[in-house]
Amino acid sequence: MRRFLDFFIDRKASQDAAIEPQTAEYWPLDLPLIRFSEQGGDTWTLADACQGVLIMGENGSGKTSGSGQVLARKYLQSGFGGLVLCYKTDEADLWRKYLTETGRSEDALFFSADGDLRFNFLDYEAHTSGLDFIENLVSLLVDIASIKKRAQTSSNEQEFWLPQKEKLLRNAISLLLLAKEPIRMRHLYEMMVTSPVNIEQTRSEEWHKSSYLFQLFARADRARNHSEWPLLENYWMYERPTMDARTRSNVDADFTGMFDPLTRGKIGELFSTTTNISPEDILKGKVIVIDIPVSKYRAIGQFAALIWSQLLQRTVDRRSFTPPFSRPVFLWVDEAHYFCVDQDAAFQTTARSKGISTVRLTQNLPNFLDAYGPNGKHKVDTLLGNHTTKIFHRNNDPTTNEWASKMIAKDTQYRHSISNTGSIHQPIGNQSQTSVQELEEEVCPPKEFMSLKNGGRRNTYIVEGVLFQSGRLWKGDQRWTVRKFKQT
Repeated sequence: MRRFLDFFIDRKASQDAAIEPQTAEYWPLDLPLIRFSEQGGDTWTLADACQGVLIMGENGSGKTSGSGQVLARKYLQSGFGGLVLCYKTDEADLWRKYLTETGRSEDALFFSADGDLRFNFLDYEAHTSGLDFIENLVSLLVDIASIKKRAQTSSNEQEFWLPQKEKLLRNAISLLLLAKEPIRMRHLYEMMVTSPVNIEQTRSEEWHKSSYLFQLFARADRARNHSEWPLLENYWMYERPTMDARTRSNVDADFTGMFDPLTRGKIGELFSTTTNISPEDILKGKVIVIDIPVSKYRAIGQFAALIWSQLLQRTVDRRSFTPPFSRPVFLWVDEAHYFCVDQDAAFQTTARSKGISTVRLTQNLPNFLDAYGPNGKHKVDTLLGNHTTKIFHRNNDPTTNEWASKMIAKDTQYRHSISNTGSIHQPIGNQSQTSVQELEEEVCPPKEFMSLKNGGRRNTYIVEGVLFQSGRLWKGDQRWTVRKFKQT
């Protein structure tokens, strides 16, 4: 029996289509988004949203059609800009529906493999950072590449291979900037494959004529007095050619293996040509849906989503957020374990001060643990701990249920017991003694999450979820409460 069962249903969830979106550009931090009960203290505000939201539930639990739908509609109705990452093939259509029903169709931009939108993310970031902040570009590429490598990352990778890859990227991007060439994935690739493999080759006229790398040095010659020039010349013309051949080939193969797909075909056009859409559009109120679903495009879909999410985070970090006049934005990540990197946890710690609400949805805790690898538990704890609002739908995963129960915390319970002295052979003088034992027990036991309603006709289209927010009491004195969400 549920201790804090609440029968409140967000009635506005069934009326979203009739609600006009907010047109006044005024977003105070106490802007009410969802009223979880009739009590004023249970109003969930913009400030709450910007502290991050985690939604968990097994397949078919109603996390997308229940609480997810309510949050998505409220953000759109309130005029948020947003970025939506897609794992499933039907996710873009779902957001088309949300955008249409909330009157935001004109703000929708669908970044797809067969569309005409382009985003040269390296050139975009290079113009923002410049040569003095080259590490921003290096860390961006390393963060994106880490999605495919973190499960295998070892101490050897961290101590040797990773610094070597960073050095390669640092010197490649710096030379492109000095030569005033566009920063494109294809250019980085060509620099590596046309670089000299020995000292003798650096003096070869044939190599001079055929090497893209040498041509870049020729174009950058006017920048010989720049402080970076001797470092670049030493790296490309001496250090790299004299590097152990196996080391050089391993570094190159690792990089080209990661990013070669982004230089080819339609995907190469999307990310390595020109730019007619950027994260700045999100700050102006556009909702960009990355319609390159991972379930269809696999690694390409992951890379596309990560490029956009990391660039949005950097763009948001750079802006001056001044409520109530700055527009809030959201980052929506369903099947979130496919898209998270180490940088996400650090970003989430400052998200509130930048006016962005990150919403991550997944089935269970083991998804994140598996994604980060055997040494990643502390990273998972950091990431999920920085999502203050958590909604747990029906789940049969014991690891997730026990984790949620412990996180919601324990409460002091008092158990009374009665004992008798004496024996059945000496009934006279038999005495009873009463004792009280103080115990710490979970206020929301793991079994609570297994019996929640998951919507559909059988449950009259009602989805239930355990709502918890760190540091908050619902209805005045409840650490957690069961909410009901109407599927529409």
